[in-house]
Formats: sequence, C-alpha cells, structure tokens
Amino acid sequence: MNHMRGLVSTSQALRQTFIAPLRSHRLSFVHPQSIRNGLQPRYFHESSRLALPVVRTPNAPTQIKDEAIGTRLVQLVDEEQNLMPPRRLVEVLDSFDRSKFFLLQVSPAEADRPPVCKILNKMEAKQHEKAKMKSAKVGKVQTKQIELNWAIDAHDLSHRLKQLTNFLEKGRKVEVIMKRKKAKRSPTVDEIKQVIQSVLDTTREAGGTQVKAMEGEPGKQVIITVKKET
Repeated sequence: MNHMRGLVSTSQALRQTFIAPLRSHRLSFVHPQSIRNGLQPRYFHESSRLALPVVRTPNAPTQIKDEAIGTRLVQLVDEEQNLMPPRRLVEVLDSFDRSKFFLLQVSPAEADRPPVCKILNKMEAKQHEKAKMKSAKVGKVQTKQIELNWAIDAHDLSHRLKQLTNFLEKGRKVEVIMKRKKAKRSPTVDEIKQVIQSVLDTTREAGGTQVKAMEGEPGKQVIITVKKET
C-alpha cells in the first residue's frame, strides 16, 4: 500500500505538462493620415466623430475592396472607430501605395451615408488570414486512441509506442488509454510506473506534450491525451 501511495505521488508529478497558448494574431489597419501622399481631400461636411462598432474583416470570398466598391464616395474610419468625412473613391485609392495597401469595405452604403471603408496593409491581412486558417485546422485535428494493458510485454509496448510517435508526427491528437484487461494478471507497481513513464518519454521525444492533466487512477484506468507542439 505504501508503494501505491508513492506511485500516485509520482504520477501526479508527471502530469504537469502544458501547451503554450497560441498567440492570437490581430489585424491592424492603417490610419489614412499616415500614408496620404499629399493630396488634400475635399470635405463635404465636418467629421461626424460617430463611434462605430468594431467591424471584423470578412472572409476573402465576401470581401469588397478597391474599385470593386463601386461608389463615387466612401467614408473612412479611423483607429478610434470614428467616421471621417466622405471622400471620392478615386481620390482615396490614389492616396496610398497600392502595392502595399488596399481599401476594404467594412460596412455597405446606407441611405444617409456612403460605404464605410478601411485602408489595410496587405502583408498584415495575409498573415491574419493564415492565422485564422491555422486556428481552424487545429480545431479539426483528428483524435486517435491507443490502448495499453498495464502488464503489457516489452515487444507489444514497443509497437504501441511506435504508433504513438507516428500519430504525433502526423499532427494527430492521441488518447493513450492504460487499463487492466480482464483475464490478465495484476500488474506490479513497477510495471504501472514503467508504462506511464514510457508514454511520457515517447511523447516528449516526438516533440509532443499533454493537452490536459492525466485522468484516472494508476493501476485501474488512466488516460493521457497528447499532441505535437506547434
């Protein structure tokens, strides 16, 4: 019994592995004043300074940008989400470097105002889109399961650990389920420790980590969920 208490303490110490959180990538937009090339806009009325809600950049298939906006006038929004006075679309497009920036419509025209637009950096927009796609891909990672008997022999354990390595290298999330099977002999404390440690060592060597704390009770059933670090 003293040996089993020692095992639980050891297994608890092994479970403290966490995944570094993914950094979120935010898309910033360029203040129109900072890239204007000297053209003086014709203001049709004073700035309304109306606070707008933050408008998220739509997915690429629904983006309306540059000449495709198709209206004579547009209204830019600044970094504080305030509307600037309306300007001619062609004038706005001539006011920045088209090789580095683009004009994106973030809100369609209404009866009392032209469409609202932002000037965005092409490189930042591309990085933002890649981050979104990567995040969506991570959310769809397939989960594989590997079952291990506490009293598994060395040959079978080696084979299962190779499967674990292969799944991790392919980017799969893996649930390693360790349990006692019926009609099998009872495992020793050392065997239980060895199986848990082998799974953790193989995961680390494959560049993986635990995605959550180890679940269950050693000697009965334990689940360790792992995946490759990105």
